[in-house]
Amino acid sequence: MKLSIITINYNNRDGLERTARSIVEQTFRDYEWIVIDGGSTDGSQDIMEEYSSHIAIGVSERDGGIYDAMNKGLERASGEYVQFLNSGDSFINRDVLERVFTDNLLADVNYGDQWCVLDGSIIEKRRYPVTMDLRFLFRAPLGHQASFIKTSLAKANPYRVKYTISADRAFFIELYLSGASFHYLNLPIVYFDTEGIGSNANTIEQRRNQLQQIKRELLPAPAVKDFEKLMADADEFDFVMRVAPLRWVYSFFKWLQKKKSRR
Repeated sequence: MKLSIITINYNNRDGLERTARSIVEQTFRDYEWIVIDGGSTDGSQDIMEEYSSHIAIGVSERDGGIYDAMNKGLERASGEYVQFLNSGDSFINRDVLERVFTDNLLADVNYGDQWCVLDGSIIEKRRYPVTMDLRFLFRAPLGHQASFIKTSLAKANPYRVKYTISADRAFFIELYLSGASFHYLNLPIVYFDTEGIGSNANTIEQRRNQLQQIKRELLPAPAVKDFEKLMADADEFDFVMRVAPLRWVYSFFKWLQKKKSRR
């Protein structure tokens, strides 16, 4: 089996129905759908029952939060690749998976773009860099909704549940640091429902604190300090290159330096 689609849900009946409809409408069929529900009381289990013929594994029980539920789904996944399409998220169109899997995926992490949605309206078309690097991963999260990850690799690096709203950041950073390969798919994959806790403005400080903890856990202390300075220097350079007069001054001095080195 090529793909395991994992959906976690808790008291989001309408979102789960939207996700379910999006999955079953896909023209690509070489997948299993795993639903991990946290013991919802809002009728979500009725949706699971309605779509039971499409659900390979369905679990409804209390869990330890978002990432504990995602790990539960990951433990049960048997596809070559795994994708987390959580309740409320939906595919961009009916044939997107067919387009993704037309050719054999060779990278450990294959990621596309995602359109961020709030109350049914697109609020941001989030495009990711063609070449993934550590600077980006520390600056912004890579959307797991639009990523197809080798299941064996994901199982060997489960989500760190202590990072209650940032474990996905730690997950992709850890994969990158371990030497995993990343490949950009250059197409939008999903509509991402931004009403979840990870996108909530009230959690900005908590996310910032957890990111600092992730840095300290995954990198040696001296490396964290050096890396942050390198990122600050890179930000300054980006600013210089965006402002025309500064860019001209920079280019002039580079020209002088090159001319001097030729003497």
